[in-house]
Amino acid sequence: MDLIAQMTPEALRKQNFFSRPKLRRGLGLTLSVTVVLTILFMKSRLPHRHHLQGRAMGCEWTVLTREARVSDDHLHREVARVLEHWEQVMSSWRPDSDLNRYQQGHRASADLQRVLDLAEEMRRVTEGAFDVRVRAAVHRAGFAPAGGEMDLSGLGKGFAVDRVAERLRELGYRDFLVQLAGETIAGDEPWQVALESPDPSARVASQQVTLCRQALATSGNYRQFHRGDDGKIRSHLIDPATGEPVIREWTAVSVIAADAASADAWSTACFVRGMRRAGPGMRVIWQQADTGSDEQAR
Repeated sequence: MDLIAQMTPEALRKQNFFSRPKLRRGLGLTLSVTVVLTILFMKSRLPHRHHLQGRAMGCEWTVLTREARVSDDHLHREVARVLEHWEQVMSSWRPDSDLNRYQQGHRASADLQRVLDLAEEMRRVTEGAFDVRVRAAVHRAGFAPAGGEMDLSGLGKGFAVDRVAERLRELGYRDFLVQLAGETIAGDEPWQVALESPDPSARVASQQVTLCRQALATSGNYRQFHRGDDGKIRSHLIDPATGEPVIREWTAVSVIAADAASADAWSTACFVRGMRRAGPGMRVIWQQADTGSDEQAR
């Protein structure tokens, strides 16, 4: 019997296997993902597991590894350094971030330009379903500061997770799992991750997936939302075509891809447009509170 079948949701919570949901403020990123994940530790021929945690971009991060390449203190400092660097590049909330300076007329730094180029490519491949030029709309919805045109939340945390994984590989790690809020990436060995059911009243694992050299991100409307006068649910997820929050019943859309930034952007695009397919080779899992799970791949 696998671990999730043996443990109740309450037991999982007590053992801190639930990560925190992505918080809107964080990176200043408008949080395209509000899923809560459960990390399930698979048996390995390498029995010793290292578990590091910290805070960055307004939420918790976790690094798990079954290897020992450097000391845990050294690894913790490296992860924190990488995340701090990219928060300074992409934050909407820090007045002196590279992003905010760029939106005030300064030249984009090389690192910021790298993210902006990726955002533009994701806008192109999703045919506009993903677009970072929605900051004013996100502010009107109550989930971003005023000022500026661009909000990098739709791929920022995923991009940062990719950079942490990149640093781990530079240090010699191959068997690891990195998670920042809802964005997760696994190294060269399998790790099981449980998806949360889109239920705003509870945190319950609905199903599990195995990640190996893959990343996962989820967009949902069941943690950050409000109801309009018409009773319909409005979330922080903005349709770039209308500039308005997407109206949908409780839903979570997970995308598994080769990198976390792409999974992050595509999960937003799929949620916004109701798409059941993402980029080539990606796996899409729709969960709706009233209809259950619906999976597509391409």
